[in-house]
Amino acid sequence: MRRIRLTALLLLLACDNPMTTPVAMSISISPAELSFTAIGQTASLVATVKDQNGAPMSAMIEWMTTDESVASISSEGPVSSITVTSVGTGTATIVASSHPVAVSAAVTVVQDSGATTTPPSADRG
Repeated sequence: MRRIRLTALLLLLACDNPMTTPVAMSISISPAELSFTAIGQTASLVATVKDQNGAPMSAMIEWMTTDESVASISSEGPVSSITVTSVGTGTATIVASSHPVAVSAAVTVVQDSGATTTPPSADRG
């Protein structure tokens, strides 16, 4: 009887299927924060999805911004990196999701008062 149990246990352990389909278990985003000091500045965000074994995996990633009047995003389809552009003063959150996990990055846009330009004045003759 002992031999049967041992054989059954060995068979179960040998059945570890290396062809298991990867499942998204975590997602990280880098950098976690973006700070802009002027309108029109850009920066990249990169998301990495990891499977149930902690290994990076290829996955569909959807991106969104919580406030398009502060930060816009550009990407072609569900990609792992995007470009963020500052479009207005304020704060926004950029969210990357790959079902069933999601992560966010904080975006702050504060116009530096020294960064504003004054249009040339008329001839002061």
